Amino acid sequence: MMMLLKLLNLAFIAITCNASAPMSSPFRQSLMTPIVVGVRRATRNSYKRRCGISSSAITANPHHVVSRGGAAKTSCNEKPPVKLLRWAYAAAGLATTAGWGTMVYTSIRDNQPVGAMMPCWQHPVFARIGAMSAASLILGSFASLAVTCNESNAESWEELGDSSPSFRRQNLALATTGVASSLWVKFADVITRIPGTNPVASHQSYNGVMQARLIGCYGSAAALGALVWARSLPEDCRNPLTWPKRIGDGVSKALVSIAPKDVDDPVQVKYALITTSMLIFTGMQTVCNMPISVIPSWTSRRLSRAFPIYTFLGAVQALDLKEATESGRILIDKNYRCLSNGIKGFGGLYLGARAGAIFFDPSFPKHFGMVNQVPGLAVAAILMVGLTLRSDEK
Repeated sequence: MMMLLKLLNLAFIAITCNASAPMSSPFRQSLMTPIVVGVRRATRNSYKRRCGISSSAITANPHHVVSRGGAAKTSCNEKPPVKLLRWAYAAAGLATTAGWGTMVYTSIRDNQPVGAMMPCWQHPVFARIGAMSAASLILGSFASLAVTCNESNAESWEELGDSSPSFRRQNLALATTGVASSLWVKFADVITRIPGTNPVASHQSYNGVMQARLIGCYGSAAALGALVWARSLPEDCRNPLTWPKRIGDGVSKALVSIAPKDVDDPVQVKYALITTSMLIFTGMQTVCNMPISVIPSWTSRRLSRAFPIYTFLGAVQALDLKEATESGRILIDKNYRCLSNGIKGFGGLYLGARAGAIFFDPSFPKHFGMVNQVPGLAVAAILMVGLTLRSDEK
């Protein structure tokens, strides 16, 4: 900065001398040439530091920066910090899992609300195991993104977004689940309200430090997913006003492409059915009344409105795996192995919890009133989740 000021001062002196006394053209040129060169070099170095462009590139094509009218022809699309992103995804995944685990533990226990007691010690154990099956989906999604970043050699954010077909979709899905989880924490007392109680009672209500911590866990993951999704978009799609159209078009395309391309491929059929069933589960738990909304979580009003956040995430993962199967990448790319293992982990924990509740919980079926009212849906959910354990080999 001091050097730039000195050069400007010299330029001013030269101009002043030119105005006050006659000066020969060769002498004026010899005086001004080093000043002009110095100012140009200072400007190029400043631009290089801001945009990450080498000085040799600017020298080779000095007209590539600004076009006629002052519009930029090349953007400052710097190289993404993929190593930092890998650790950021790992930290966000652990934070989200910890937040979900806290919600499960504090919601499925005695005195939620005061006076509501569990019928036996086995009852909350298997209910928590079933609810924690969502953690496998959370970790699978974050792990797939971390692996993509770890293996990427992208020179720009757009290249990072194109490094895997599932990259942008998974980031957007995690942003959605993070926002939805934060809203559930904020309005838990309303969502879990028990009808007919006087005074009004709820199964869960967070406030103060606990609420802030949970929203911080989910909000940080949402912010990370949204930021990476936005930065990795193509250059012509970074106007926020175009994002609703892009998201709407993407969702519409995904919905009409759920069916497998090859119905003779059992793996494609498997993931197409899992995607469909996860979307149905999400809709049932979100918009239906009790007792329908208790399926597939089996958590009554405690977490039945929070569980669909992660069945939605499971639907997105299953769709990515279906497309990976169609392209032949499902057994090759590590990020798809992470998603597949997450789906299988979900199925294993879920089915284990259902088996434990049926065969080892002495309160079954007497104290499973909501589930008893929709036995057909409960069985259908168990059968559909059972598909997750099928191998990805044909």
